[in-house]
Amino acid sequence: MRKNSNLIKLGDAITELFKKEKLDEKIAQHAVKNGWKDIVGEMVAKHTTEIFFKEKIVFVTLNSAVVKHEMSFQKEKIVESINKFCSSRLVTTLVIR
Repeated sequence: MRKNSNLIKLGDAITELFKKEKLDEKIAQHAVKNGWKDIVGEMVAKHTTEIFFKEKIVFVTLNSAVVKHEMSFQKEKIVESINKFCSSRLVTTLVIR
């Protein structure tokens, strides 16, 4: 019996689909939003009003000038924490609003 060379493993097909549709990135972004308190701590999470992603940039809107000021000193650390949380290079830049 001849083996059809067009057959691929289901897991490989799902992985390919996720990469093609960038679903793995969208799932990671959703996980970051849900785990924001674990990433930045309760105080920052309490003052966060919006989180959204564009390309490899995460935009965070805060409702406290004091928290914005404190976060501005920790941008690189927060980017590292986000990437560590989702086990991928999801973001390269953090923009605080």
